Amino acid sequence: MPLGVAAQWDDVLEQWVEEHGTGGGVAEMSDLLQQLSDNPVNLNDSAATATLPFLSPFQRMALNSYILLYGQLLSVQELRMVPGFDSVTRALIAPLVTVAPYTPHAVPSLGEIVSRGRHTLTMGLGGTVEQAEGYRSGKYEGDNLHGQLCYHFNYDNRVILQFSADKDPTEMWGRDNFYGYSLTLKHLGRLEQLVVGRYNLQFGQGVALWTGFEPFAIAGHSPVRYAGGIKAASPFNEEGWQQGAAATLRVARSMRLSTFASRSDDEWLGGAHLEYRRGNLIVGLTALGIRYDDSVVLKNYVYNQDYFRGDRSATLGADFLWQRGRLLLFGEAAVDGAGHPAIVGGTRLVLPGDNSVGLALRHYDPCYHSLHSAAYGIGSSTRNEQGISIDGQFHLPFRLTAMASADWHHFPHIKYGCYAPSTGLKLQGQVSRQFGTRCEATLRYTLRQQDRNVPGTSGALIETTHRHVLQAMLRYTCGPWRYTSRLMLSRFDDEHSEVQRGWLVAQEVRYTQGRWQATMQVAWHDVDSYYARLYLSESYLQYAFSMPSLQGRGLRGAAVLRWSLSRHLVLGFKYVLTWRPDEEAIGSGAAATEGPLRQTWNLQLRLKM
Repeated sequence: MPLGVAAQWDDVLEQWVEEHGTGGGVAEMSDLLQQLSDNPVNLNDSAATATLPFLSPFQRMALNSYILLYGQLLSVQELRMVPGFDSVTRALIAPLVTVAPYTPHAVPSLGEIVSRGRHTLTMGLGGTVEQAEGYRSGKYEGDNLHGQLCYHFNYDNRVILQFSADKDPTEMWGRDNFYGYSLTLKHLGRLEQLVVGRYNLQFGQGVALWTGFEPFAIAGHSPVRYAGGIKAASPFNEEGWQQGAAATLRVARSMRLSTFASRSDDEWLGGAHLEYRRGNLIVGLTALGIRYDDSVVLKNYVYNQDYFRGDRSATLGADFLWQRGRLLLFGEAAVDGAGHPAIVGGTRLVLPGDNSVGLALRHYDPCYHSLHSAAYGIGSSTRNEQGISIDGQFHLPFRLTAMASADWHHFPHIKYGCYAPSTGLKLQGQVSRQFGTRCEATLRYTLRQQDRNVPGTSGALIETTHRHVLQAMLRYTCGPWRYTSRLMLSRFDDEHSEVQRGWLVAQEVRYTQGRWQATMQVAWHDVDSYYARLYLSESYLQYAFSMPSLQGRGLRGAAVLRWSLSRHLVLGFKYVLTWRPDEEAIGSGAAATEGPLRQTWNLQLRLKM
């Protein structure tokens, strides 16, 4: 177990960015973790535990059964007695949960909601000290400041209201800014959940419909997904969400019906998901249709001959999860309006000693078009892919824990960047050891093998590339101090170019005492090119998540200070310095700043009532 749970979150998010890049999904997960930290879930409230992102449906059922047999929990430590709650799960949810006596509430009155609700107001301002070329030349209309405002109201995790405003650099204040909003009502009789505003839809294994944060398979973990159903969108995520209304109704003791209707940009989306739960079996059916105001017309390129075109689409899917003892089976199959299929399925077996192995298969037709799907895969969409993955987690002698996974995949048709059928391989492995209660060492290795067009050709020539990343990390805690040291190495090679390499050495120091928390990290790197890039997680403020891609030779330093002025008021400040001694400018085009130095800052004030 990593010593700091927040540090473990950072490690998981770092692997997510390595796989998918810095999209809105990872920021959405970081925001959710912060919101749950501010409003911990009472484990004795069976309905509220559905909001926890790290619990499977079967773990929630095991917790409910334990409470029915032995009464309500008296402390979080009692989770050790609940079947299925291993040490990793307990550590992940520890900062997000609490234990208190719970009595089911009737429909609350408006006065109770207002008087007992928690208000959080977050205001942030940031920018770059150096002016980019676009500001000096007048190409950018606005200034280089980034402003954020978010109001969040929470009553017992049953009534949640949030509103946000986001002004990006280059934008003018009050013009072309992004606004997010949602109202969530939960556990009101047969109405289990209602979301009005911007929301995400997550059903089954993501083959038919999945928007928002996409869980991914890290070393040793199966790609099985535990769908969250309807969720309010992250306040500052500017893409991927639906806009309208969605609700989940309990139509029978073992049956739930979710319906949704959305209007966003030029798209109309509507549909439903019917879910049946009985014992350790979950079966779901999903149906949705999409209509566009204008027909989707694409320019014809070599790689996009099978892409979606037209003004409407439809998808029908069926999914299941079934657990019998230590064995878990999962899967989903879907077809689009033209009858093209997409299927994913697998199994996971928990072995004695908290060990486990897993297997998953997938087949996504090259012409399968479900435009809001996001099932597990290596490609950028749920189409044109076949694959098999295996994974395992084992506890070895000498207090070693090993996790590994392998994924073999095939793209039967051409795709962007590779104008021929192609294959690939992804290997991930990690070994960690705990030294007492204060120190942990981790060694992690990743290999990505894939085919691509030979650069500089028309695509007639295909070559195989290999990207290796090796990371060694040592984390040590001593009282209020926590030290994290990292060494990262990368290597990229193909068949027609020189080998490209990169290395990075980083040291982080975190001090937490009373109302103060201070974090400082310094990283020195030398990376030949983008293909050998390295990602490094660094401490962040809420709604201001960042994980830079480090290239070239230079130094990156980051300092974060959090100060709780009172139990209601928290002040945060972040300063980042980037130094590239070999470069005359950092960035390119209108975003470039002169000189080898760039400084950014963020100031945030959070008021909690």
